[in-house]
Amino acid sequence: MIGIDRNTGAAVDDWPQFVQRATRALTTPLGTRQKRPLYGSMIPDLLGRNLGDDLLILAQSHAAQAFYNEQNGISDFQPQVIVAGRQGAGLVLRFAGTWKNRNQTFEVVT
Repeated sequence: MIGIDRNTGAAVDDWPQFVQRATRALTTPLGTRQKRPLYGSMIPDLLGRNLGDDLLILAQSHAAQAFYNEQNGISDFQPQVIVAGRQGAGLVLRFAGTWKNRNQTFEVVT
């Protein structure tokens, strides 16, 4: 699938395009798209709260749910490791897993 990089406008495909798709799905609040109310994740609901260890575990759980939500279109990545951590005033999610029979890693900063 070929897409357009949302920051530069350049054409992207393969792994960079998937990372952009996954980032968009993980950072979009669930229920905010008019015609696709099941698109997104519950991770943005956690932002602005105190990032205790319990909230990090909840973020990992919400991230895993997002990959199994068919509406997000990111189920071609099978996460094996999801780690949530603090970064500045926000949250960073690190993923490792299998995509098209290749081991891949990426991170999403919110």
